[in-house]
Amino acid sequence: MRVNNYRHIFAIGARLGLSSRKAADLVRRAIMITSSAFSKIAAVFTATIAALIFIFSIGFSSLAIAQQTRLEAINFVTLPGEQLEIELAFNNEPPTPAIFEIANPARLSMDFNNVSNQLTERRFPLDLDLADSVMILEDQNRTRMVVNLSSLAPYSTRVQGNSLFVVLGEGNTGANSSVLAAASTIRGANASVQRASDIADVDFRRGNNGEGQIVIQMANNSLTGDIDRAGSSLSLEFRNAAIDQRQQARLDVTDFATPVRFIDVYEENGSVMVVADVAGDYEYIAYQSDDEFIIDVSPILSASNGNSPDGFDFAGERMSLNFQDIPIRQVLQIFAEFQDFSLVVSDAVTGNITLRLVDVPWDQALDLVLRSRGLGQRQEGNVLYIAPAADIAQAERAELEASQEVEALVPLQTAYIPVNYAVASEMLTLIQGGEGGGILSDRGTATVDNRTNTLIIQDAPVILAEIRGMLEILDVPVQQVLIEARIVNAETSFGDALGIRWGGVQTFPEFGDEFILSGSLSGFSSSFSDSQLVVDLGPSSSNSSFGIGYAGDNGLLQLELAALEDSGNGEVVAQPSITTQDQQIARIESGIQIPYQAQAGGTAGGSTTEFVDAVLSLEVTPQITPDGRIIMLLDIHQDSVIPSGGNVPAISTNNVTTRVLVDDGETIVLGGVFREEVTTTVSKTMFFGDLPYFGGLFRRTANTETKTELLIFITPSIINDF
Repeated sequence: MRVNNYRHIFAIGARLGLSSRKAADLVRRAIMITSSAFSKIAAVFTATIAALIFIFSIGFSSLAIAQQTRLEAINFVTLPGEQLEIELAFNNEPPTPAIFEIANPARLSMDFNNVSNQLTERRFPLDLDLADSVMILEDQNRTRMVVNLSSLAPYSTRVQGNSLFVVLGEGNTGANSSVLAAASTIRGANASVQRASDIADVDFRRGNNGEGQIVIQMANNSLTGDIDRAGSSLSLEFRNAAIDQRQQARLDVTDFATPVRFIDVYEENGSVMVVADVAGDYEYIAYQSDDEFIIDVSPILSASNGNSPDGFDFAGERMSLNFQDIPIRQVLQIFAEFQDFSLVVSDAVTGNITLRLVDVPWDQALDLVLRSRGLGQRQEGNVLYIAPAADIAQAERAELEASQEVEALVPLQTAYIPVNYAVASEMLTLIQGGEGGGILSDRGTATVDNRTNTLIIQDAPVILAEIRGMLEILDVPVQQVLIEARIVNAETSFGDALGIRWGGVQTFPEFGDEFILSGSLSGFSSSFSDSQLVVDLGPSSSNSSFGIGYAGDNGLLQLELAALEDSGNGEVVAQPSITTQDQQIARIESGIQIPYQAQAGGTAGGSTTEFVDAVLSLEVTPQITPDGRIIMLLDIHQDSVIPSGGNVPAISTNNVTTRVLVDDGETIVLGGVFREEVTTTVSKTMFFGDLPYFGGLFRRTANTETKTELLIFITPSIINDF
């Protein structure tokens, strides 16, 4: 086109009598002039457009600020059928909320992103059976409505003008029946869809065991998701997918007390991203079933307590599967080949399935497949039977009814079952039960022969076999516990000194920290000062002593108590020991019965001889814990007679009742029971000491006040004879 224009200009120049050179020069000047003119025009046009853009941007910003969505009012209406209608009034079209439900405590929450709250009150009391109150909260650019429910109830939503209506109650036929948290999209009659979305919905639920469950509902079941973990971020990517602008938001799910805190949904580079922010140590399972992609996020409990998430009963070999619209019978055959078991599938099992599993235990994967299609399983040996869950339940009911009919017709048999270790009467209580809770059938009878400790049972053979199986588990030897006690009356000074008469001189790490070589203060040279000892040795002794002891042994305790009696600072009142079975009460009692004369009743008068007990008793109930320690319920009494002017003897009682946990062979000390005794001693010269007036010159009266403490040393030991 440009060459033809140049030829046309040259033709015009020839007509005007110009040479080709002059014509070309004329063309160049014309082009230069034209280019300069166009440059100036373009500069002016660019400046004009920039000014217009700036003006329009200011206008649009002002318009956007003026049209920012605001929550302006909230109204409550009680509807027939115990329903509650909540109206949320906005200044323009209601935005799409993210909706969540939680079961405990029961709540319904709605998040409105980019919405400001214009309400002056935060809490609106309702005082209804259905709901207690409604809270309106604002956080940065988000407004949240929380409905505090008495229990989860179905709900429905609708948009009318600039108002969003939420109807709660059983009357909602089209209500959301989910009992767990959910984030859903509300479409109003006048809501505009910007573009087709491949993701229909993003839900969040809290499982029964505290796990967080992210559920992505896909509008197109041909989508496949790729999941990736990077620290606390768990990302799911759907490639070549789109999502509606209104669905792109952050879901705050921290209120559900799961490892998942936030879920971000957005579109990036032609892909839809669902990114979960997870707190703490966690593990996840991702699987896709038809048009649902589900991610289960469970917390990992610390290994120190040896626990795993409650209710997680799957421990099979992990596997990853990705199926796209294949027959479910073929999927079940893959499981059978993977675990090498025989498979029987009911004819009612049909249809195809789309499934994607990532690093899931095979038994859990099988459970997910079956639950997604309403199927159940029964395993007998190495054979696995798959059928609809309703059919399996019906078959089991039929088998139960048939077995009950057989049991009602089978002849009864009588069995004499000896009980070796347990008490036959106690086993009889378990067999008979109460209110139909026993093992016996309706036709069965059972009794016990206490002389031979034998059960006599008449029932169907299958019941007799079940009773024998129970006795094999329960009729076993029970561990025994040896209880050794030392009951000491000691002066309080002994209580202060007991256990600190040893000074540490040398330890032997190769034999353990408890093995000590030690001696008393007077047994060393004068240069060995108190500051060199491990502890203060207390009052010095005239006799030197030296010993080698093991701190966990009772021998050291025995040496100290023997020294106590020799010094006259106290006495060992008793050293009872007793052996009893686990969780059985043992009691030792020693004392006297003091007679006294009591006034007889009636008109005859006179007196009778009665007795009062003054005993020392130890009652203990041990319980062996699974980790080899012992829980003891202790009840200790020490009675003594005190002088009294009356006919009835006065009894002084010291008592300790407690429950303690100790290691096997460990000694515990119980103290804190004090007793004061005032003794008056009169020394006199015969005859002269009894003289009136002058007898005081031949008498001496000494008042002695003694304060003693009751110390009780208890040492339980498990007897491992079997």
